[in-house]
Amino acid sequence: MPDERIRELEIRMTHLEDFINQLNRIVLENGKVIDSLKIEQTSFKQQLNELSEQMPGPGSEKPPHY
Repeated sequence: MPDERIRELEIRMTHLEDFINQLNRIVLENGKVIDSLKIEQTSFKQQLNELSEQMPGPGSEKPPHY
């Protein structure tokens, strides 16, 4: 009986170790995706700032009803 219980615990431990390894891979992949998205967001922010500098300000145009 104790040998059977130890075997069952070893099987469970093996499954848990595999599950932890899968989760670690997912966390690493998600970290890479987040880093990539941060770089892309910074690029978009820079492009938006450049475009907003090229746009005329609201004070330089008269409203359409004039």
